[in-house]
Amino acid sequence: MEKQKAFLPTAPYKGTRDFYPEEMRFRNWMFSVMRKTVQSFGYEEYDGPILESFELYLAKSGEEIVQRQLYDFTDKGDRHVAIRPEMTPTLARMVAGEVRNLAKPIRWFSVPNLWRYEQPGKGRLREHWQLNVDLFGVNSYRAEVEIILIANAILENFKAPKGSYQIKVSHRGILDSFLNQTLALASEKAHAVSKLLDKKSKISKESFEEEIKPLLSNPEKQLSLIYKYLDTNLQTIGELEGIDPSSVEFIRNLFSDLGSLGIKDQLEFDPSIIRGFDYYTGCIFEVFDTNPENRRSLYGGGRYDNLIGLFSNEQLSGIGFGLGDVTFKNFLEGHGLVPKDLNSKNAVLIPLMDDKVFPEVLKLAEELRKEGIGVETMLESAKLGKQIQTAEKKGYRFLIFLGESEISENKVQLKDIVSGEQSSVSRSDLISILRKSLLG
Repeated sequence: MEKQKAFLPTAPYKGTRDFYPEEMRFRNWMFSVMRKTVQSFGYEEYDGPILESFELYLAKSGEEIVQRQLYDFTDKGDRHVAIRPEMTPTLARMVAGEVRNLAKPIRWFSVPNLWRYEQPGKGRLREHWQLNVDLFGVNSYRAEVEIILIANAILENFKAPKGSYQIKVSHRGILDSFLNQTLALASEKAHAVSKLLDKKSKISKESFEEEIKPLLSNPEKQLSLIYKYLDTNLQTIGELEGIDPSSVEFIRNLFSDLGSLGIKDQLEFDPSIIRGFDYYTGCIFEVFDTNPENRRSLYGGGRYDNLIGLFSNEQLSGIGFGLGDVTFKNFLEGHGLVPKDLNSKNAVLIPLMDDKVFPEVLKLAEELRKEGIGVETMLESAKLGKQIQTAEKKGYRFLIFLGESEISENKVQLKDIVSGEQSSVSRSDLISILRKSLLG
């Protein structure tokens, strides 16, 4: 008996996705809206290599990323390299390399492909794409105003309804002064407590207290202060002993300016916002989905001073945020913000006769393309019904039929799939009809 051939699996690597044309259309549409938004604020796009030196991430990334999530290996030249898990270290290297030649402030953005070895789940994969937006060289809170305006404008340009998201803001100066002054924690324990505060909403109160008590010298008193801290708002946070007043004033000024610009209901001061990366030094924020089915952080960022300190003696403050495609897609779908006609394409040309018609089909297709109208031509003979079925399955908006009689009369048969209407139109009218319907 002949042994059955073993075929290779068709499934992608765990935690990654295949982007068939339908998914690719969605991805291109989503990032095109983001690109137009950030470019309208004067930001320019950049990119860098997907491979970097392992030492770069060892110096610039958080401990969890380096020890547990990094895809790293030794290449054929015996160099220890890693696939980028985030864009900021590459950004820091690039800015440091040209810092004296770059006009400031620097406004850059990118849409890199990123990799992290972690357990895949809802909103979290091993490979994803992410919009990164960064502003360097502005030390005042005006930089925070602009960055949060952009973060909000992205959602507005996707027509996100009011109440569908919340922008939660805090300041590392407030957190650090609470840990170091109010709780009087040593730096190592302060760091551990901040990690627990960051995951408090994801675990039970009992688990939180069980993990945090060993880190406290006076658990009863300090736990009471922690709960009081987490329950404060922008008016009461300054009443806690030891809280840095300049950080509180910074956030109040930020909220005042954003409020005057129409961003008020979306804003919320939340001292529990920590941000996982160790390099944040000032204002931090996160945008949350309010949908009960997807109540989680969509994206966030903050200020990181001396971005290029590992590469240069130059001082340069930066602020930015990152927005991943996985969680944002869940947001768009959860709130019904994906256009229904996203997957509809322009037009398809269907020959009605034999090979004698085909050269005219190609000529008409070229005419349409020169007018900016995308058109596919059927290349092989098949039954008309089957060709129409194929065109509809592919998502075309218009079907254009061309046969010998149409050629002799300089006309075509045009069918609109959306309305179901079919009519005979002149070739000159065809272009204006399609331009009006497809190009606006």
